[in-house]
Amino acid sequence: MATNVVNERGGEQAETDRTTESEPETAVEADYTVTLHLRASAPAAATRRQRTVLDRLRSLASDGVVPELRVERWSSKVTVPSEGDESGQGPVELYAEFETAAERANARLEPFFETREAVGGLLSAGPPTDRVIVFPVVCLTVRRDGDLTGLYPCWKDGDHHSVEDGLEALATEPGDPENL
Repeated sequence: MATNVVNERGGEQAETDRTTESEPETAVEADYTVTLHLRASAPAAATRRQRTVLDRLRSLASDGVVPELRVERWSSKVTVPSEGDESGQGPVELYAEFETAAERANARLEPFFETREAVGGLLSAGPPTDRVIVFPVVCLTVRRDGDLTGLYPCWKDGDHHSVEDGLEALATEPGDPENL
């Protein structure tokens, strides 16, 4: 079981520190990768929830239920840059991937992910110039062969698929935590 930890600090253009925690590899080959996305600056109650989810995932990984676990930190929000500005594209590309996968699966990201138009200046009444994406405090993704096949939280078929639902699916239905 390998755990990759990626920490992002700062705001929209955060630098990334990568560290890897590794345990001896087992003979079992990873079927899927689970990534826990955590908001970098969260209130105390949300930080406790993040810690609870992370502890549960680490327990599942140490038990061999989760073959590969990654932990990434993201900003609470990111501004989609104007055309020609390539800075801060990582979170924007990730959100675009989430949108595409959710649309294909007839699922919704709202209200867990929020998008809104940003205006040019602090007191500007002009037209919107950028789009702002607000990320949830905690998000769980499942990838099989690099493809996004599980996303928690989301709405699908009229049901809320929470991060806790994703944890439950990992614990009780190993090999089938996918909801997209």
